[in-house]
Amino acid sequence: MISEKEKKKIADWSQTLKDDIRIHLILTEDERSQTFQDFCEELTRIAPKIKIKQEKDENSKPPIIRVGNVGYQAIPTGKELEPFLGVLADGDEKTQNGPLSVHKKLHQVRVPALLKVYIMPHCPFCPATVKQLLCLAAASESVKLTIIDGAFFPEMAASDNIQSAPTVLLDDQFCWTGSIQIEEIVDMILNRDPTRLSASSLEAMFEEGGAVKVARMMLDSGKIFLAFTELLVHKKWPVRLAAMVAFETIAEENHTLTHHTLTYLWDCFSTAEDTVKGDILYLLGKSGDKGIIPKLETVLNGPYGADVKEAAEEALEALNLN
Repeated sequence: MISEKEKKKIADWSQTLKDDIRIHLILTEDERSQTFQDFCEELTRIAPKIKIKQEKDENSKPPIIRVGNVGYQAIPTGKELEPFLGVLADGDEKTQNGPLSVHKKLHQVRVPALLKVYIMPHCPFCPATVKQLLCLAAASESVKLTIIDGAFFPEMAASDNIQSAPTVLLDDQFCWTGSIQIEEIVDMILNRDPTRLSASSLEAMFEEGGAVKVARMMLDSGKIFLAFTELLVHKKWPVRLAAMVAFETIAEENHTLTHHTLTYLWDCFSTAEDTVKGDILYLLGKSGDKGIIPKLETVLNGPYGADVKEAAEEALEALNLN
């Protein structure tokens, strides 16, 4: 997997390291996880100061190597080895490669920016693009960069409609192909319309404890972000919980605003699992909208389990107290 020439480069580079470097390896049920594990194990044999924190995620998502706010869904060998070693190097060294004006602008970023770059093996232009984007990630922790090998993960490339490499995506909405102007990407990061943020971007904010911040953004804009409603019924409890916290924060200040989510929530109710049903009913109760009472009464009188009916009863109580 790692050539003899690359092993020497890694060994020479490792001699310059003073402290241990920690890499987070997330393995999944995806069979390609073994390739990532083999690479990381070989890497640590060559450079013992690299320490791997391994985690098992019980799903079929692609595996990933994480170093801070940079993720590799690619095996960084060949021309991608040098940029990868740069990620592992001292952060101050990395940021020196980009224009100072770009770094100053990125200090203004308040909403996480999710960048993905699709690369291909033997692509002559991909390493330069990766280096440019790594400068952005090094300059701001709010920039989350994922480097994806489109040949190794063709289903991901197909899902994002990738036709060539390198291709850069911002928040799954904005796209650049081929040679990129880094200033243009930075300007787009700074001037995004927050109401159009993707579910992935909002999820990234939740992971950093930003549920109340997301709520404040919606209150300030006077709009419920379209992607936000999806997270209220997300299959993962931590994501759903964060969205519920944001919902409650909004409801406490502006019941009218939460009204815009109620039709969606009720439409999701019939097909949701019982645990999600309970959370939906909880949100309906917190909405402060008494117009939802007849629907809650149908749950009390319908063919539902005891836990779901109890949640409906508590929601009715909450509404009647308002």
